[in-house]
Amino acid sequence: MIQEQIPMLKGLMTKSLAFLFLFFALINPLNALEITGIEKEKDGEITLSFCNTFEIKNIALNQSSLAQAVVLPKDEEIYENLALLNALIAGKIASCFGVCELKTKCKNVPYTLDSIRKIKDKDLFVAKVVFDRDISAIFLVSTYKKKDKILYRVKTPQDFKFLNNKYRKDFRTWLIKEIKNKYEMF
Repeated sequence: MIQEQIPMLKGLMTKSLAFLFLFFALINPLNALEITGIEKEKDGEITLSFCNTFEIKNIALNQSSLAQAVVLPKDEEIYENLALLNALIAGKIASCFGVCELKTKCKNVPYTLDSIRKIKDKDLFVAKVVFDRDISAIFLVSTYKKKDKILYRVKTPQDFKFLNNKYRKDFRTWLIKEIKNKYEMF
C-alpha cells in the first residue's frame, strides 16, 4: 500500500514545489540574475543561460528523495566549483526541468569577490566570485613570466562559460586587479 503511494507523493510534491517556486518568483522583485535560455541535454540534464551573460552546462535534478534538489556539475567529478546561494535561484532552476519561465530582459549581472587565497609555493590563486548573490563560482588565476613581463591566465569552472565577450573581458580585468590589490603585486 505504501509502495504504491510513493510515486503519487513524489508527483504531488513536484507540482507543489513548482507552484511555490513560480508563485515566489512572481511576487519577488526583479533580480539581475534571470534565466534567458535553456537547452535540454540528451542525458536529462540541462544547460541554462543567465542574462545572456554566462551559461552553466550539465545541471541535474536529484529526484531520489521526496524533496528535489538542483545538482550543479563538479569539475572532474570532484571539485564543487559552482554553488547556488539561495532558494529562489534554486527554485527557478528546478522549474526549468518542467515549465521554465525565460526572461528576455535582464539588468547587468553584478559580481563581487567573496575570497582569494594563494596556493603556497605556486603562482596560483583561487578566487571565489559571487554573481548577483545567487551563484558562486571558483576561478583559478595563474601567473607566468614572458620576456620579463608577468601575464595572467584565468581558468573558469569546467561547465561555466561566458557568453558576452565584453562582460568576460571586464570580469577578467577586474579579477586580476583584485588579486594584484590583495597581494600587492606590481
